[in-house]
Amino acid sequence: MGAESASRSRAADLIISGCGLAGVTAAAGALLPWTGATLSDRGAVLLPVSRSGVELSSNGMVVLVLGVVCAVSSVVPRDSRWARPLTLVLAPAGLAIAVLAAVTINAGDSVAAELLRLRIGTFQTDHPVAAAHVGPGLWLSLAAGGALILGGVGWQLVGRSTRESSDHNRSHMSRTGRSWWRSPRPRWVRASRNGM
Repeated sequence: MGAESASRSRAADLIISGCGLAGVTAAAGALLPWTGATLSDRGAVLLPVSRSGVELSSNGMVVLVLGVVCAVSSVVPRDSRWARPLTLVLAPAGLAIAVLAAVTINAGDSVAAELLRLRIGTFQTDHPVAAAHVGPGLWLSLAAGGALILGGVGWQLVGRSTRESSDHNRSHMSRTGRSWWRSPRPRWVRASRNGM
């Protein structure tokens, strides 16, 4: 039972460390480009524009904050009173990060439209083309959100299994202790007492 408990404890440590890394990745992704657009004419790039998650909308700022919270939760000592409440938010935070990143996946279209309006007064071109694209930061945040969902659920399952095993061990030890105290005395003890 001890080896099994130690194995579960190591698994929980690995999961929580992975969640911490995913939190850092989500926060870093919010600071990287989430979307971008390029104004070009006949294949010649005239103006590339990119916007980070924080610059794009409030979604990026929320992802940054949630990523930091998840990263902090991974380094809080287990015996701290804040450890369990913080780890309980891993899966919900991951879901929120994934949703906030996913809903802005087409935000580059508005940036491209803005470039087309901009070219009227700045770039006099005959065949302007504005193409939008998704930045690497959004993919990072989206993947980190998915990892946090899986890690948060996995940590809860491992933690629950560890607690149940610990409760079972305590119950077994308690029953063993009571049965030892109540066990019948050997015959020679009873015989010696009768002789006295």
